[in-house]
Amino acid sequence: MLVVLVLLLDLVVLGLLLPSLLIRFLLAPLHPQVLFCGRGPSKRLALTLDDGPSGPGSEALLELLEELQVPATFFLIGSHLERDPAFPLRALQQGHELGNHLWRDEPSAALEESSFHRQLRNTERRVERAAFPEPVTWRWCRPGQGWFHRRMLAWLAGRHYRLVLGSIFPWDTLKPPLWFVRWFVRCNAHPGGILVLHDTPALNARTCRTLQRIVPDLRRRGYTFVPLAELLDPGS
Repeated sequence: MLVVLVLLLDLVVLGLLLPSLLIRFLLAPLHPQVLFCGRGPSKRLALTLDDGPSGPGSEALLELLEELQVPATFFLIGSHLERDPAFPLRALQQGHELGNHLWRDEPSAALEESSFHRQLRNTERRVERAAFPEPVTWRWCRPGQGWFHRRMLAWLAGRHYRLVLGSIFPWDTLKPPLWFVRWFVRCNAHPGGILVLHDTPALNARTCRTLQRIVPDLRRRGYTFVPLAELLDPGS
């Protein structure tokens, strides 16, 4: 009994502190249709930012990314464009990619098929109008709160989307100390890693401070940041 409890405790600790190992060697093989990370030995990372735009903080985030020379993929929530309607155009003009995070910040796995498609389409239309005259290429969808099911994968495949999650999630929505976020990213970084942070009114400033610290740190360790499309392209 004690051995079982120790093993369970080890799994909990591993899941909380080193989840990239579980994701890469357990979840990714079990769900090959889901993109958790890139492949290959090259020390490349992709930065993804969820839930934006956040309002005034999004402009500061774009400025920081330009200063750091880091490309990002913004998974936008359609209804959040009310906070900053011009954000998609500015992000595209700066060289970033856009992904679909549906219309509302809620668990997408709980949606019926018709509601799921409606949120997907409404977000597409809202972002495309805001991005005009820049074209938007829809490749990636990240479901709300990260939960998915097999039917969702089929729905997305029918619309030519791939479901993207990530392999480095430093629990930033829980607002841990910034030293923990930096330590977590350092410990979980790996070749092909997809880093998930957030662009919300409550988290934007923390995200900026996190990036100011971890980007130079990761570069000193030999990592480079590339667009998500480049990371996930098996021919690149």
